[in-house]
Amino acid sequence: MNYTALVSNIQNFVEDDSTELSNSIPTIIAQAEEMIFQRLPSLPCYRKTTTGTLVVGTADYTVATARMIRQVSVTSSSNVIFLDHRIDSYLRDYWPNSSTTSTPRMYSTKNATTSGTVITLAPTPSATLSYAVDFAAPETGLSSSNANNWIGDNAEHLLLTAALYETSAFLKASETLNLYKTKFDESVALFQQEMSRNYNAEYNGGI
Repeated sequence: MNYTALVSNIQNFVEDDSTELSNSIPTIIAQAEEMIFQRLPSLPCYRKTTTGTLVVGTADYTVATARMIRQVSVTSSSNVIFLDHRIDSYLRDYWPNSSTTSTPRMYSTKNATTSGTVITLAPTPSATLSYAVDFAAPETGLSSSNANNWIGDNAEHLLLTAALYETSAFLKASETLNLYKTKFDESVALFQQEMSRNYNAEYNGGI
């Protein structure tokens, strides 16, 4: 379902061609997509990876656009080392002198800025090793300048019910608000089952 089709379906389902609704549809769609991301952050379209090179003596790194850090790894002597995730206070206790360097063994999510999510490594890097960060972030949303995305192409029912749920809230239409909330919740549950099958091997999971 591309952007034009989604806009048309929203108006047809709620039978409202008012200027107020038409002008608000881009915001409604954006809110629906955000709600989907928050409910289903493990969808394939949200899984992203960034790579780079560590800077000796620098412990903090910003992961642009990241909303959720999934895992962090460094490569040393051709060996990939996945870092353990810990809270900030644990890292400060474990490696109190950040000027002392060694090969990183763990990381924490420090904070979030307009530039992205900041992670801290410990120990502070002692070499310019390659690193990779796997994270989750929303995909580019549907709009008049971006007609298609993964959600629209592969999760039409999920997207439409989320948009109709948001539209009902905008219109203060209590008679359809609960209806589309139920349909959206059902669609989320079905996708959760699909993701479980997607990320579990049939041999090990007995599916």
